[in-house]
Amino acid sequence: MIIKRVVIIFIIAFCLLCLLEISCLANEPSSPGEIWNTSSVMVKVVYVLGFQQGIGMTINKLASAIMENKDNFLAGNDVGKAWDELRDLSNFIDEHAPAILKVMDDLYKDPANMYIYTVSMCEIAYHKLKGEDIEPLLKEARKEGLR
Repeated sequence: MIIKRVVIIFIIAFCLLCLLEISCLANEPSSPGEIWNTSSVMVKVVYVLGFQQGIGMTINKLASAIMENKDNFLAGNDVGKAWDELRDLSNFIDEHAPAILKVMDDLYKDPANMYIYTVSMCEIAYHKLKGEDIEPLLKEARKEGLR
């Protein structure tokens, strides 16, 4: 009799755990916008500064390779333009991190932007603060985020 009760309790518990697992699997993963909007200011600051430091590390790693081939590295070519853009982005974030955070907060308030990757949103905020038209960037980032 006691064994029957224990077995029945275990079967019920097992079924409930299975239902719980199915319920958890049915939930959609959080979008970048949801994660951003529910993060603390400290997490946002760490993210943006980490992004900026990642750019700085990339520039430092590439510097030696570029210096070895400096004859091929001219300011007018695509590599030179990309290098200058990365350096400008890194310096801009370093100087204007609070403004970047505010723009990202404002952009993520729009439900249409919820699936834009945070890295893309950080760069879009940079372009907005530089006074550029960001609508084409937002459209492209929205498409990319939905893929």
